[in-house]
Amino acid sequence: MNRREVVLGPLALGAAALPLQVLAQARNGGKPYRIALLPDLTAVGLPVALKVFTDTLSEAGRVEGRDFTFIHNGIRFGSDPGTAIERMAKSVVDEMPDVILAGNTRHIVAVHRLTRSIPIVMWEGGFPVEAGLADSLARPGRNVTGISGYAGTGVLGKYLQLLSESKPGIKRIGVLWVHVPPGYLREEIEPQQAEIRNAARQLGLDVRILEMASAEQVDAGLAAVSAERIEALVIQFGALMGSQGKKVMDLVIQKRLPTLTDYRWGPTFDLQPLLAYGPLVRDLMRQAAGYVDRMLWGGAKAGDLPIQQPTRIELMVNLRMAKMIGLTIPQSLLLRADEVMQ
Repeated sequence: MNRREVVLGPLALGAAALPLQVLAQARNGGKPYRIALLPDLTAVGLPVALKVFTDTLSEAGRVEGRDFTFIHNGIRFGSDPGTAIERMAKSVVDEMPDVILAGNTRHIVAVHRLTRSIPIVMWEGGFPVEAGLADSLARPGRNVTGISGYAGTGVLGKYLQLLSESKPGIKRIGVLWVHVPPGYLREEIEPQQAEIRNAARQLGLDVRILEMASAEQVDAGLAAVSAERIEALVIQFGALMGSQGKKVMDLVIQKRLPTLTDYRWGPTFDLQPLLAYGPLVRDLMRQAAGYVDRMLWGGAKAGDLPIQQPTRIELMVNLRMAKMIGLTIPQSLLLRADEVMQ
């Protein structure tokens, strides 16, 4: 994995006689820069992530209120109807912020259709080139840059490898796929699913992808898990899991299935999957803050800043869940874990 990091700090602007802070404020008419949030991190239960972003800018000398402010719009996201996504995008652009801090490629595409001038920083994106947001990862060339959690990382194939290591001998793995239209783009879903199927062929596994866009489809998918004798599950985390996660985990315990999720579930969930493998939101926020710093105070253009992969992807092993499904985690997997949850 390419682990290039954004380096916070001033850029040479050819005017060293004046402090960078003075130059930046002058360029913005002496007013703080306005950062729009899509979604509003406080509205989706991620105020800690926003604090990490703020603290990172503070470390670079940027003070909230004096140098920047947030536009709190209350926007949430998930599998919303397409028209709702377009309305949300328009409300963000109509605020005329100096930069948009965004997650979810589908929402970023909606904003990008409305503006080519306001810079957009992805703190979590899928396949920006396939989605039409960038010419390439190395040189985006447009007004979108930031972090891609999937493109070029190989992380999707790693899900299958880790699950097969957690219980040697399993052959049939199901994927509860909740990243579906209209909340997610088919243009980036297809390469993700192709990557999983390719990894399954290489590992000699049988993978069943079960797409779910509603509670009814979750019920149908879980019925298929039983009927098709699926032996382990990859569980995508998304808005649907917020309401259906308990139902899924009840079946997991009943069938004693090893599970892996792509993002750690929050403390509101009583039961967590066996494995979590993915970037930490706090790390993504630190990287995103670097982009915002370089653009607002350093004068860099979004199209000139390469789209990066996460600086690290962590593995968490949940021993409580292992005990509940009667599984002994191999020592080789425990030794590679970044965190072991008791």
